[in-house]
Amino acid sequence: MDLSKLAIFKMAKDRLDWSAQREKVLSQNIANADTPNYKAKDLKELDFKNLALSQSKRVNMVRTNAAHMSGGLPDSGPYQEKVERYPYESSPDGNEVILEEQMSKLGETKSQYTMSVQLLKKHLNMIKIATRSGR
Repeated sequence: MDLSKLAIFKMAKDRLDWSAQREKVLSQNIANADTPNYKAKDLKELDFKNLALSQSKRVNMVRTNAAHMSGGLPDSGPYQEKVERYPYESSPDGNEVILEEQMSKLGETKSQYTMSVQLLKKHLNMIKIATRSGR
Protein backbone atom coordinates (compact mmCIF):
# COMPACT_ATOMS: atom_id res chain seq x y z
CA MET A 1 0.00 0.00 0.00
CA ASP A 2 1.38 3.37 -1.03
CA LEU A 3 0.60 5.66 1.92
CA SER A 4 1.70 8.75 0.00
CA LYS A 5 -1.50 8.47 -2.07
CA LEU A 6 -3.67 8.91 1.03
CA ALA A 7 -4.60 12.56 1.55
CA ILE A 8 -3.97 12.63 5.30
CA PHE A 9 -0.44 11.29 4.87
CA LYS A 10 0.37 13.71 2.07
CA MET A 11 -0.87 16.66 4.14
CA ALA A 12 1.10 15.52 7.20
CA LYS A 13 4.24 15.05 5.07
CA ASP A 14 3.82 18.56 3.65
CA ARG A 15 3.49 19.92 7.20
CA LEU A 16 6.60 18.02 8.34
CA ASP A 17 8.60 19.29 5.36
CA TRP A 18 7.46 22.86 5.99
CA SER A 19 8.33 22.61 9.70
CA ALA A 20 11.81 21.28 8.95
CA GLN A 21 12.47 24.05 6.44
CA ARG A 22 11.17 26.72 8.83
CA GLU A 23 13.38 25.42 11.62
CA LYS A 24 16.38 25.77 9.32
CA VAL A 25 15.48 29.38 8.43
CA LEU A 26 14.87 30.35 12.07
CA SER A 27 18.15 28.73 13.12
CA GLN A 28 19.96 30.84 10.52
CA ASN A 29 18.29 33.93 11.99
CA ILE A 30 19.54 33.02 15.47
CA ALA A 31 23.03 32.27 14.16
CA ASN A 32 23.15 35.73 12.55
CA ALA A 33 21.80 37.62 15.58
CA ASP A 34 25.03 39.66 15.79
CA THR A 35 25.58 40.16 12.04
CA PRO A 36 25.27 43.84 11.08
CA ASN A 37 22.35 44.69 8.74
CA TYR A 38 21.02 41.12 8.84
CA LYS A 39 17.27 40.95 8.24
CA ALA A 40 15.34 38.17 9.94
CA LYS A 41 13.62 35.77 7.54
CA ASP A 42 10.67 33.44 7.88
CA LEU A 43 8.71 31.13 5.63
CA LYS A 44 5.31 31.98 4.27
CA GLU A 45 2.75 30.30 6.53
CA LEU A 46 1.60 26.94 5.24
CA ASP A 47 -2.04 27.39 4.26
CA PHE A 48 -3.43 24.23 5.84
CA LYS A 49 -7.02 25.20 4.99
CA ASN A 50 -6.35 25.32 1.24
CA LEU A 51 -4.18 22.21 1.50
CA ALA A 52 -7.04 20.34 3.18
CA LEU A 53 -9.59 21.68 0.69
CA SER A 54 -7.47 20.59 -2.28
CA GLN A 55 -7.14 17.11 -0.81
CA SER A 56 -10.80 16.85 0.22
CA LYS A 57 -12.01 17.47 -3.34
CA ARG A 58 -10.66 14.04 -4.19
CA VAL A 59 -12.87 12.35 -1.63
CA ASN A 60 -16.58 11.96 -2.22
CA MET A 61 -18.56 11.50 0.97
CA VAL A 62 -21.48 9.12 0.83
CA ARG A 63 -24.32 8.73 3.32
CA THR A 64 -24.86 5.02 3.80
CA ASN A 65 -27.53 5.50 6.45
CA ALA A 66 -30.24 8.15 6.75
CA ALA A 67 -29.14 8.77 10.36
CA HIS A 68 -25.66 9.87 9.24
CA MET A 69 -24.86 13.56 9.01
CA SER A 70 -24.45 14.97 5.54
CA GLY A 71 -20.89 15.84 4.56
CA GLY A 72 -19.65 19.23 3.59
CA LEU A 73 -17.73 22.21 4.78
CA PRO A 74 -19.18 24.57 7.37
CA ASP A 75 -19.90 28.18 6.54
CA SER A 76 -16.96 30.48 7.33
CA GLY A 77 -19.20 32.73 9.40
CA PRO A 78 -18.95 36.49 9.92
CA TYR A 79 -15.24 36.50 10.80
CA GLN A 80 -12.67 37.51 8.23
CA GLU A 81 -8.96 36.95 8.33
CA LYS A 82 -6.93 40.04 8.99
CA VAL A 83 -3.26 40.52 8.33
CA GLU A 84 -1.50 42.51 11.03
CA ARG A 85 1.93 43.97 10.72
CA TYR A 86 4.07 44.14 13.83
CA PRO A 87 6.92 46.60 13.42
CA TYR A 88 9.87 45.37 15.48
CA GLU A 89 12.84 47.37 16.52
CA SER A 90 16.26 46.91 15.06
CA SER A 91 19.63 47.28 16.72
CA PRO A 92 21.93 50.26 16.04
CA ASP A 93 23.95 48.16 13.57
CA GLY A 94 20.80 47.43 11.52
CA ASN A 95 20.27 43.86 12.71
CA GLU A 96 16.55 43.02 12.95
CA VAL A 97 16.79 39.65 14.72
CA ILE A 98 14.99 39.51 18.06
CA LEU A 99 16.13 36.34 19.81
CA GLU A 100 13.02 36.01 21.98
CA GLU A 101 10.79 36.17 18.91
CA GLN A 102 12.90 33.61 17.04
CA MET A 103 12.93 31.22 19.99
CA SER A 104 9.16 31.55 20.30
CA LYS A 105 8.76 30.72 16.62
CA LEU A 106 11.07 27.72 17.02
CA GLY A 107 8.94 26.44 19.90
CA GLU A 108 5.79 26.89 17.83
CA THR A 109 7.37 25.05 14.90
CA LYS A 110 8.44 22.19 17.16
CA SER A 111 4.88 21.87 18.47
CA GLN A 112 3.50 21.75 14.93
CA TYR A 113 6.08 19.14 13.94
CA THR A 114 5.26 17.00 16.98
CA MET A 115 1.54 17.28 16.26
CA SER A 116 2.08 16.13 12.66
CA VAL A 117 4.18 13.15 13.80
CA GLN A 118 1.51 12.16 16.34
CA LEU A 119 -1.17 12.47 13.65
CA LEU A 120 0.83 10.17 11.37
CA LYS A 121 1.31 7.64 14.18
CA LYS A 122 -2.40 7.62 15.01
CA HIS A 123 -3.41 7.07 11.39
CA LEU A 124 -0.82 4.34 10.89
CA ASN A 125 -2.11 2.63 14.02
CA MET A 126 -5.66 2.94 12.72
CA ILE A 127 -4.64 1.29 9.42
CA LYS A 128 -2.90 -1.52 11.33
CA ILE A 129 -6.02 -2.15 13.40
CA ALA A 130 -8.24 -2.11 10.31
CA THR A 131 -6.03 -4.59 8.43
CA ARG A 132 -5.78 -6.96 11.42
CA SER A 133 -9.54 -7.08 11.94
CA GLY A 134 -10.09 -8.28 8.38
CA ARG A 135 -8.44 -11.64 8.98
